[in-house]
Amino acid sequence: MSASPIFSSCIDKYKGRKRAVYSLRLRGVPSAAASAFIRLIYSSRFDTADMKKFVLHLLVLSHVYDTPFIKKLCTRELELGLLTVENVIDIFQLARLCDASRLSLMCLRLIIKDFKSVARTEGWRVMKEANPSLEQELLEAVVDADTKKQERARKMEEEKVYGQLRDAMEALVHICRDGCRTIGPHDRSFEGRQLGPCKFPACKGLESLVRHFAGCTIKVPGGCVHCKRMWQLLELHSRMCNEGETCRVPLCRHFKDKPKKDEAKWRLLVMKVMTAKRKTHVFSLATVSARLEEE
Repeated sequence: MSASPIFSSCIDKYKGRKRAVYSLRLRGVPSAAASAFIRLIYSSRFDTADMKKFVLHLLVLSHVYDTPFIKKLCTRELELGLLTVENVIDIFQLARLCDASRLSLMCLRLIIKDFKSVARTEGWRVMKEANPSLEQELLEAVVDADTKKQERARKMEEEKVYGQLRDAMEALVHICRDGCRTIGPHDRSFEGRQLGPCKFPACKGLESLVRHFAGCTIKVPGGCVHCKRMWQLLELHSRMCNEGETCRVPLCRHFKDKPKKDEAKWRLLVMKVMTAKRKTHVFSLATVSARLEEE
């Protein structure tokens, strides 16, 4: 009985007495559940049908008689399929009473994951009437989880856009320095060039924008929506560029020399773009432009 210090303590009380047989009563559970519990203590084995039928009784007994390995076993069996939307509220309350922290966390995750279904169960209705403070606690947990989920989604979207901006900066340098497909520096020849896909994902989108910018008669910032995008990209490049006079990107020196506005915002944007991961699978010029408008 060393697996249960409570049992050991009870047995020690009888040591030295003359009676040959002593009994310990496991109250509050079916006799079959008590038998399964004793079998587990002695042999660490259980019958699958008994576990499915008496798992909650065994969980309670494991707590009362301080047998962590049985509590862990019950938690594992519940995790492997005995925990459902229908019983999760009852098991959650029992897990808290039995100090089964892992089981409590598993229940809470299921409640948050499928809250609408859980809220329609009989267990939720009874809990709501009997323990309104627990209902409020769970509602706050669901709201908090949803808020964090939205925040993660927002950050992922931001990271995607900053990655696209990084792609755009690399593609802009590529077009202006090396040339790509049918566009590039005026001193380069594009005859006989292969027109296959470019390794820079943003190149295709920027190609049409650069071509428009080169021929647009308005071109002043704010005068043409397409040129405005180009001005923004050129200014962002100039703030990221360290090549100095050797840079082939148009207006790079112009933006470096002009008075700086909103310097703190631009520095933050540059830092985010520089640390962003490349998004080689997708590029949206409209999305990139929208982000520049916000900064």
